[in-house]
Amino acid sequence: MDFKKNSLVDFGMQPVSNRFLYNADDEVPDFNLKLDVCIDTGLICINKPFPINAIKPQYGWITCFEPEDHLDDLVDAVIDLPGITENSVFGAYSFKDDSTIDRIKKKGFNKTWSIDPKYDLCLDNPFLSVESYQDALTDEKANSIVNKNGQADVFIIRHVLEHSYNIVKFVNSIKLLIKDNGYIVWEIPDCERALDAGDCTIVWEEHTFYFTSFTFKNFLHKCGFSIEYYNSVQYPLENSIIAIVKKSNNCKFLLESNLVINEVDRAKEFVERISYRKKKIHKKLTDISGKFGSIAIFGGGHLAVAFISILGLHDFFSYVVDDNKNKKGMYMPIGKIPIIGSELMTNKGVSICLLALNPKNHRSVIDNNSEFVQSGGVFLSIFPDTDNYIEDYDA
Repeated sequence: MDFKKNSLVDFGMQPVSNRFLYNADDEVPDFNLKLDVCIDTGLICINKPFPINAIKPQYGWITCFEPEDHLDDLVDAVIDLPGITENSVFGAYSFKDDSTIDRIKKKGFNKTWSIDPKYDLCLDNPFLSVESYQDALTDEKANSIVNKNGQADVFIIRHVLEHSYNIVKFVNSIKLLIKDNGYIVWEIPDCERALDAGDCTIVWEEHTFYFTSFTFKNFLHKCGFSIEYYNSVQYPLENSIIAIVKKSNNCKFLLESNLVINEVDRAKEFVERISYRKKKIHKKLTDISGKFGSIAIFGGGHLAVAFISILGLHDFFSYVVDDNKNKKGMYMPIGKIPIIGSELMTNKGVSICLLALNPKNHRSVIDNNSEFVQSGGVFLSIFPDTDNYIEDYDA
């Protein structure tokens, strides 16, 4: 199964987002970040993913969190699938699925197993990345896992597919883990809202693929799956798409649909919107810095790195603000911008602080920094369609 791709955009050399520096003189690995678009499915992907060894977290305190508010409803949908009984076997792929398996057990389903990274995938690094998980799975290892645990009636894999380096190989290996009539529960981030807004913060080295609802369905059909259940769950930053599928030889691929052309056009318009936003934000930050002086950005994560790096904004920021005690005193991988705690903003002369973290946390950050606000400090958002969006600010 091949994916025919055309070049979409070249963002140039980009740093590894999790490579925080203890010293400003330390070197940061960077790689050329290009995006392609598949003309068969409309799916956007990174042309050449960064080397896995280069993006493995170097520090044990670097963690990732996936949305879980919908998991009770997801588990209810899973156990209501045709053919699921108290004797059904549930398998899970990674640490991201632990909370789902726990909920299934609480429903009285006790036949569960999870892939062990050390013994099943031969991964013994204490700082494992999702990229390591997906890259380590082979047909041989999948068969070994089945020999140990048996095939699953339901196999759960949340927020891993978008990290795949060889997505066809990975999906084919996953198929081996389920019975012929078994189900796979896929969950991936929905990039549609960000694409339509020209929000470049969705682009980072750990996500190889950028799905929309249509491209995800198209991809699943092309991989030989029938979709038995499909849902999109709304979240402030990006929605989650859930598809429960079965292996099928009668899938209708959507090549004939004009929607494929629409998705390719959406990808091109995404690039155009980024270029347009870059010009507007450059002008806005130039006006703000000339009037107010020091600008900071709150949130020392991949969202801030993408925003600063892809839009070429590192010269505008004096500080990155982050209250993670492990990050304080370090430097960002982009522009080697110093990271300070929020308690220092006023003393450091920060007047404007851009919020580069999940919008659901914006209000708590503002409330927790009332002293900064009372002294005249202003919080703005980097995300379109949120309150206090930077482009809407009248400097």
